[in-house]
Amino acid sequence: MRVYRTTRGLARGEGDELLVLDLPHPDVKALLEDDIELARTAPVIDRLPLADAQLLAPVPMPGQIVIAGANYRDHVIEAGMPVPDRALFTLVPAEFVVDGLVVGPDAPLVLPAEAPDQIDYEAELAVVIGKPGKDISVADAWSHVGGLIVVNDVSARDVQLKGFTNGIITDQDQVRKGKIFPSCKTTGPAVVTVDELALPLDLAITTRVNGELRQDSRTSQMLFPIPEVLQTVSAEVALETGDIVLTGTPSGVAVATGKYLRAGDIVEIEVEGLGAIRSEVVRQR
Repeated sequence: MRVYRTTRGLARGEGDELLVLDLPHPDVKALLEDDIELARTAPVIDRLPLADAQLLAPVPMPGQIVIAGANYRDHVIEAGMPVPDRALFTLVPAEFVVDGLVVGPDAPLVLPAEAPDQIDYEAELAVVIGKPGKDISVADAWSHVGGLIVVNDVSARDVQLKGFTNGIITDQDQVRKGKIFPSCKTTGPAVVTVDELALPLDLAITTRVNGELRQDSRTSQMLFPIPEVLQTVSAEVALETGDIVLTGTPSGVAVATGKYLRAGDIVEIEVEGLGAIRSEVVRQR
């Protein structure tokens, strides 16, 4: 099942059509806190073509965001980092998840005035937590997944990299600072339940900038698959319904090539089976 958030309310996707649902929930996080299965049986109050719908961030205010990194070997190599022996992550606690950080699948990407020169894209498959958990086992991990979503984990590299020493994170606050400027988490287009996909996941993941293919990999290339990421994260952090857990990006990012984003660029990120998100890069007014 694919659950969208639109200007008309929550909708269930069926092919190229959206079925607008008679549900009171303002977003997919609220629906997950109740029961996402309600979206399968809720009365349909309208139908509209997916291409004509104005889509919003499915989970605009997650309780916290977990950003796993160094999870694709080719990206670790291009970044000059040591290959980790466990999933690494940066936590964005609730107090840093402010309105405007997480935006929808067609929202503009605003270059932050404080750090506009080294803005980088990162295509990521992310998990939306459906069932809270602490010390989640690998065997039980998928039962905590409410759905999957596409994310562009935008980074201001000149800010973020001040938190690294010789490829190792030495200042988590500085790393986080480079990832929480407004509009730096483009998300969507829908939360897709796991039953839509085959496990283990082997999905194409790509980034194009102005039509040029920059990132091209598969989620099966993760060093630590989703169950292992959730196990490692939940050993340190209690995960709550509606939290978003990013799972890393493959090679091809701008920090390795110098092709940072500029105003007017169009960034398109797609994960097979989940859909695509698209951002126009704009200057901050």
